[in-house]
Amino acid sequence: MQGTREATTARLRPLLRAVHEALVAGVAVSAQIHRQHGWQRAADPHLDRQLVRRHAMEQLLPWAASVGEQLTFDVGDNAGENLGLPMSGLIVTTEADVVRIWYSEDGELPPADTAALRTFYAQAPTTQLALDGAPPVGNHLALLWADRGGVLSRLELVRPWWRGGRHPEADWRVDLLAQ
Repeated sequence: MQGTREATTARLRPLLRAVHEALVAGVAVSAQIHRQHGWQRAADPHLDRQLVRRHAMEQLLPWAASVGEQLTFDVGDNAGENLGLPMSGLIVTTEADVVRIWYSEDGELPPADTAALRTFYAQAPTTQLALDGAPPVGNHLALLWADRGGVLSRLELVRPWWRGGRHPEADWRVDLLAQ
């Protein structure tokens, strides 16, 4: 197993498909609830994103159980690590990867302001070989999503890495909507 863009995307394809479907369904549910009540989504964007997150979470739970993936949410002791971002608490752990699902309108990763995020971002870029000459195995990944007008407008898989400072960099990115 490798951490390259191609190997990772191929390995995670079923998960990425399931998350895509769950987010699309969540966006539709949020739009429907807002329509039913005559609410404007822009008036309370956090509610909109929470509704998407909640629906996606419920839709992914049986999927994760059926394929043996671990689906966790930042609650309890980790609640302070979610930075107030509505999708921060959705994490999928596979045999080789940890995927955090975040809302990001501009495609930026959350700043490395907490110890948990600095630890998550602390990984060597895939272009940097280990001492044995092998590329890194496994990844910490961010799946960034956004919607515009009730339609998913961003779904991007990012392998972050952090060299210190506040902002992580992207080792690589894959636009999943373009695929």
